[in-house]
Amino acid sequence: MTSKHPVPSTMRAWQCKEYCHNTSRAAKEISLAGSLPVPSPGSYHVLVHVHFAAVDPMDWNLITGVYKDRFPVKHFPFVPGFDAAGEVVALGPDCSTFKAGDKVLMGLGLAESFSETADFGPAGAFAEYCVCPESQMFKLPASVDLSVFAGLPMSGLTAYQALFTGNGSSTTGQPLGNVGPGSQVLVLGGDRGVGHLAVQMAKLRGATVVATASPNKLAWVEAIGAAQTINYKQEAWTQQLVSEGKEGSFDLLLDLVGWATSCEEVVRATKFLCPQGQYISVANNAEALEAVEAADTQASCACKSMLATCNSEDLDQLVQWVAEGNLKVYVDRTYPFSEARHALHHSILSQSSGKVLLCQCSASSGHWHATTLGASGGA
Repeated sequence: MTSKHPVPSTMRAWQCKEYCHNTSRAAKEISLAGSLPVPSPGSYHVLVHVHFAAVDPMDWNLITGVYKDRFPVKHFPFVPGFDAAGEVVALGPDCSTFKAGDKVLMGLGLAESFSETADFGPAGAFAEYCVCPESQMFKLPASVDLSVFAGLPMSGLTAYQALFTGNGSSTTGQPLGNVGPGSQVLVLGGDRGVGHLAVQMAKLRGATVVATASPNKLAWVEAIGAAQTINYKQEAWTQQLVSEGKEGSFDLLLDLVGWATSCEEVVRATKFLCPQGQYISVANNAEALEAVEAADTQASCACKSMLATCNSEDLDQLVQWVAEGNLKVYVDRTYPFSEARHALHHSILSQSSGKVLLCQCSASSGHWHATTLGASGGA
């Protein structure tokens, strides 16, 4: 089944032609290809006209080779991008969930699109058209603004599964968080794309949240749900919590910034956890994984690494919260598709409050606009 609008045979897409091991130059290493073949959907795949794509640290970590030990790019060039929102234009013969014209949200997934059995990807959202398995997509109401949801999949699923487990698990197959009423949660990086969602979700489930943030974002992080914020540029969060006597206070410590890069640092972080607490890291480079694994055998608390699992069931809960107004995906800045390099560079600088998006300016979901959050988090 195809859209009422004809699908072209070629498209524009941003490509990475080789690893760039210099992070500061990573944004310059992608180039715009003007005439690539539009991918054809497989049996259970959906072809989507991308209106908005999210730009995440996962993208430049992939470009710089941070993930190459676990998720090597086997064939260059490849198209970056894991999260997108758009319109269904064609479906594989065995798809039954969607129809042409549906507005959809999709998460291509790092582990999923780099799987040995994957017949899509890797990645692929920085393009005018993209294919995605229907099991990793969610249908949105026809009236919604797609930019509201485009930054949700990987960041939202990472926060959700870290806090509540859902359909996720650690890299060794163990359950993750079980945050609920009365839980004490410490979020390192509460002003980031994943962090600002984690703060809101934990608060929504009745937890008390302490979060680190940069000086100009402290008030915003408190406004979206943190009971306390720590200016990590003024004083080490460990020193501040020690001075407040908060060793052994937290049920879950969520490290979203890769603070701990050695076994010793992970063990030191666990001093702030209660006896049954968990340290959970989203860093997936070899060094961080080894540090967490080693610390798990030495620390008195569980130490786990995780990578979000893309699935429509957990995504359903996130979309519901957004639709009900209980969760907001803050968009720091939206760039036109032609400025993907600038968008990637903005993400690399780690100065954003919330999410960075790419917009197909000709998409029917709206014209391109640029917004920057102030310290309060408002657009």
